[in-house]
Amino acid sequence: MKKKVMSILLAAAMVLPFTGAAAVEAADGEGNVTISILSRYGDDTAVDAKAFREGVEEYKAAHPEVTVVDESITDETQFNNKFKTAMATGDMPTIFMTYGGGTARSYVESGLVADLTKDLEADAQWYDTFNENMFDMIKFDGIDGIYGIPYAAYADSLFCNKAMFDKYGIELPETIEEFEAACDKFLENGVTPLPVGDKSTFRGGHLFALLMAKRSGNEVALKLASREASYEDDAVKDVLTTMKSWADKGYLGDSITTLDGEGECQLFLTGQSPMTFRNAYFIGRVTGEMENPEDVVNMAFPYYSDYTQYQNAWHGGSSDIFSISSGATEEEKAAALELLKTCTQEKYMMQRNEESAGGYVSVLKEIPPLENQPQITTDFQDNFAKAEILLTEPAEYDPNAGLRDATRTAIQAMWAGESVEDTIETIQSVIDSE
Repeated sequence: MKKKVMSILLAAAMVLPFTGAAAVEAADGEGNVTISILSRYGDDTAVDAKAFREGVEEYKAAHPEVTVVDESITDETQFNNKFKTAMATGDMPTIFMTYGGGTARSYVESGLVADLTKDLEADAQWYDTFNENMFDMIKFDGIDGIYGIPYAAYADSLFCNKAMFDKYGIELPETIEEFEAACDKFLENGVTPLPVGDKSTFRGGHLFALLMAKRSGNEVALKLASREASYEDDAVKDVLTTMKSWADKGYLGDSITTLDGEGECQLFLTGQSPMTFRNAYFIGRVTGEMENPEDVVNMAFPYYSDYTQYQNAWHGGSSDIFSISSGATEEEKAAALELLKTCTQEKYMMQRNEESAGGYVSVLKEIPPLENQPQITTDFQDNFAKAEILLTEPAEYDPNAGLRDATRTAIQAMWAGESVEDTIETIQSVIDSE
């Protein structure tokens, strides 16, 4: 498992019809097909998007008999509106992006998504290039099948400014208890240990996921999604209690709900805060923006000493996933699969790794290391090599599409003064009102 997971890494406003959603026979009778794509990769501004679009162009050049209609939209609201219209009309694009989890399950249960199990098994060489954990968000309890191809992934960990730790004679923490002791010492010296910018509410959601992973792996999260457990569960209470106590003690700063995520980043990058928890992409910002990037080390987020069985659980997993419409003809499906095979080649994963200075989590088992790799990247690889469980935010497994935002908002309210009990009641009420 260690070797397997280690190699995971590093590496307009109008709603338009899907003109390419159904395959069409060419007028010349030669059986040419048209396939369509709907993703958030509408331009080349992001590394993942740039590589994917290059892969699509490679496929088009190699397959002139296939017409590819790319209707991707970068803007999230416009993408969501277009996708909802497609679902409502049944005019689904051939290839479409999802994020897996409970929302994707609803698409599967509605019969909109093709099961790709036989296709993956038929090309075992391609299937075997992926890390099996990356399919977790597109497999569902009680439903047979695999309903997408993972393309992008993430993993949160702890970044520490070792120079600040050394300045105050503080040891790097491995456990939650050691983390709290370190925070107390930083506060004694007038330093906010771990500022959180929860004006960007995903920050609270990510910390919740990190601590849930360390407290209960993925066990409780899956039971919450299946309704075998409620948010009254002891693990949830423990984690929210920890989060509130950290805020009350000042570990997270005095402007949690007014500071945003970028402001939080800047406090770390400018040497004002000693710790931040971030996705691997942050490596590129450390190496590219900090005056002394060599001062920064990467660590797995601290674990609970009472729950050491989960010390190698991480907040992470697949994010961007490409699914294929169940309405695609066999010819369309074959063309779509070949396009996805092209876009998931190792060379494009390497390109994404290089362009992010090693701050990249690959969905593939193995990609070669960078030349002249920064030490912080090596730290991350070594730490992530020990990962055994990958957990996304618990609400992302849930069939209730609004639960993630509700959970994040409730956590923000808790940090603004609500009690843990009221926070749990608020989250659970969203489920109870279904």
